[in-house]
Amino acid sequence: MEPAAASMLLILGLFSAVGTLAVLLVRSNKKLQKSNEKTRSSKDSRGKTDQEKLIKKQEKMLFRNKILVNVLSKNFRNEKKQLDYVLHEALKLTESKVGYICFYNEKKQEFTLKTWSKGMIKEVEVPKLIYRLEEAGVWGEAVRQRKPIILNIAVVEPSAGQKFPGGQKIVGNFIAIPIFIDEKIKATVGFAGKEDRYDDNDVDEMTVLMNGVLTNLERRIMQKKLFEERSKYFQTLISIGDGVMVVDPAGKIEMLNQVAQQLTGWANEEARGKHYTEVFFLSHEDHRQEIIDPIFTAMKTDQTQELRNHAVLTAKDGSVFHLEDSAAPIKNEKGETVGIVLVFRDVSEKNEQRKEIEYLSFHDALTGLYNRRFLEEELLRLDIEKNLPISIIMGDVNGLKLTNDIFGHAHGDVFLKKIAEVMRRVCRADDIIARWGGDEFVILLPKTTVEQAKQIKKRIKTEFARDGVQVIKGNISLGCDVKTSVDQSIMECLDSAEEKMYAAKILERDDFKSSTLDSIITTLQSDCPQEEEHAQRVSQWCHDLGVTMELPHVKIRRMKLAGYFHDIGKIVLHKDLLEENSERTAEEISEIKKHPIMGYRILNAFDDTMSLADAVLHHHERWDGSGYPKGLKGEEIPFLARVVAVANYYDRLLSAKEGEALEKNQHPLIHLEKIEGRFDPEIKREFINMIKNIPS
Repeated sequence: MEPAAASMLLILGLFSAVGTLAVLLVRSNKKLQKSNEKTRSSKDSRGKTDQEKLIKKQEKMLFRNKILVNVLSKNFRNEKKQLDYVLHEALKLTESKVGYICFYNEKKQEFTLKTWSKGMIKEVEVPKLIYRLEEAGVWGEAVRQRKPIILNIAVVEPSAGQKFPGGQKIVGNFIAIPIFIDEKIKATVGFAGKEDRYDDNDVDEMTVLMNGVLTNLERRIMQKKLFEERSKYFQTLISIGDGVMVVDPAGKIEMLNQVAQQLTGWANEEARGKHYTEVFFLSHEDHRQEIIDPIFTAMKTDQTQELRNHAVLTAKDGSVFHLEDSAAPIKNEKGETVGIVLVFRDVSEKNEQRKEIEYLSFHDALTGLYNRRFLEEELLRLDIEKNLPISIIMGDVNGLKLTNDIFGHAHGDVFLKKIAEVMRRVCRADDIIARWGGDEFVILLPKTTVEQAKQIKKRIKTEFARDGVQVIKGNISLGCDVKTSVDQSIMECLDSAEEKMYAAKILERDDFKSSTLDSIITTLQSDCPQEEEHAQRVSQWCHDLGVTMELPHVKIRRMKLAGYFHDIGKIVLHKDLLEENSERTAEEISEIKKHPIMGYRILNAFDDTMSLADAVLHHHERWDGSGYPKGLKGEEIPFLARVVAVANYYDRLLSAKEGEALEKNQHPLIHLEKIEGRFDPEIKREFINMIKNIPS
């Protein structure tokens, strides 16, 4: 409810109370008037004096009721103004000259002077407003004795105790009346200076009047406090970061705060008065399921309702938000439900995070396949008779390490993703495909015979062979087994599939490595034919030098192979870097210098070429230590690498690759002879002699 609406309700409540009291007073006045007429017309034996007293009493009742009506209906600026008015009228009602009104706190035994009649306290003095009970004189007896005190005596010389609050001495008749509310003294009133005697009628009139006044004051104070609290809570609801919607008992919307307007897409003015189901369209995230309506349930049960997860709000523009919300009954001072407040928040991001966590707990982050944990649970769940026969295929990807070593782990990840795609494509929707380990996969096939499993295995190998990363062709070793009876162990079936997979891997390993090495060489040759020609020539130079140096046949063969494979690492270079270009950027030169390391990794991956890896790694080292990649010098450089270095450089000179470094018409051999510190002097001398002895 908005502050303006709350204020209006408060004013209407006051007018209602005043109106009710006014009706009662009018009726009372009519009865009194009729009674007066009867009294005046009757000729009772009590005589005219009694009639006059009765008429006077009734007139006082009317006057007192008039005061009450004014107290309830007039708009006083504050409590002091209201009590000043009451005291002024009470002096007339009691025919007194002076008087006061004090509030009393029984717990503290303390009076608070609220208002006093003019002249009771000297105008120049600042009145004392707080009095302890023990400080109160005769006017405090009304509290001490808990009953009205009436003194109808002519006091000529007042004692110290016969004083009003503020110090004014009591002269003449005096009355002090305690005002009780809920059996506790809430106030005292005192009057003095009446010419006639004070009597019980004065007590009754003042008790009724002050009870009405104090009850009204307390009611106004409570209403003000309630209004302030409601305003505070209302402002809180408006300003909090959650959406807030207030509906009345009929389900009509009374208020939407700013966040609620943003989430629903409805302005507060548009939504007010509409049934909440027109604005707050709630559903389950799974359209096949029903969502509990928190507002309806809160109204029905009169209890707070909470929703967690799965609740979806569809906004006016079709936007969808995942919600967490709670609906609570709104109670009035009587404990009656006067509406429902719904507090809700957008948890779409939180919901996505929850789903991602749930997904990752059962899926492999890289391939999107199920993970080992999920598969182990599914093995137990699906291991029932109705799923027999249950086949299991286990696979191990070949070439992953080689791909990682040569091209980096990013390419290795692509390799794994491709086999995952192939398996999804080949397998059925109900089959369980999981990444079991780094390069191992398991496929769980319920209601699948071993023959069907073998067909699936064959299709996976065939389709994966068409794919690959760079020059590494797709290859996977697969093994399968089947559980056909309830007595068989599903875990033993898994172990058997693994054993068959490893057996296949051993049988296929040599073929795979051979084909992979051939693929690397073929790819390099096709990308750069001149590199193939260069490799062939360097290989021949190395062979011829070995023969010239009369080395053993086995060593000569290794020299020839080292010459052939020395630039195999260039397979990782971009085609543009394979082309001869004298102008290279520092970054391009840095990339080119990586090829000996890549060649080393490639050759180390195969048993037949492992012994050549060091020669390839160091063929750009220099005798003086200025080469790369490790800066070795002298005989630290492997012998084969020193041989390849000379043959490689000489062939580059012959093919004009180093032509700009030559003097005009200078023979490559003369240039080679002049270079110092780059090559092994002995090997260079043997190589030069070999070239010179070649028949022209």
